[in-house]
Order: sequence, then structure tokens, then C-alpha cells
Amino acid sequence: MIKINLNIQNILDGQGIEISIAGMLIVFAALSLISLFIYCLPMILRIFTRMLPSEEEPHGPTVAPLAPDDVVLAAIGFTLHSQTDGFISAE
Repeated sequence: MIKINLNIQNILDGQGIEISIAGMLIVFAALSLISLFIYCLPMILRIFTRMLPSEEEPHGPTVAPLAPDDVVLAAIGFTLHSQTDGFISAE
């Protein structure tokens, strides 16, 4: 069986402390850049909003408002559907 020698001297010989500090600094720098980007994002979006023209009409089909009879029929249909599927308890 191979005996593994675990001690602090192996870490110091292999520059483990320097590598771990460098890794932590890289992660800290990356997280700082991400935080800075998130902080600046509203300002960047304001600039793009000024540069890009706003839309006059939204895209897609428009839905006509429902007539009062349609609203009543929709409520009745929902109630019947809810009672048959057990959503509303009959007490």
C-alpha cells in the first residue's frame, strides 16, 4: 500500500498558499466586475432608451373588450368548470 505523507511542508513546497491566494483574488475580481456591471446597468439602459426610438403601436393583435353578456357567461362557465373538477367545495 502507498503511504501518503500529508503535512504543511508539502503545501509550502508546491506553492499551495500562493496558488490559493491567486485563485481567491481572481474570483474576487470577477465578482467585483459582475457587481459593477449590475450597478451600471440602469444607466446603460437609460442611454439606450434615448438612442432607440420608441414604438408607436405595440405589435400583435389587439383584443376587443368583452361585452357585459360575455363576462356573465364567462363567470358562469368558470363556476361550472370549478365545481365539476372539485376546485370549489360544495358545503
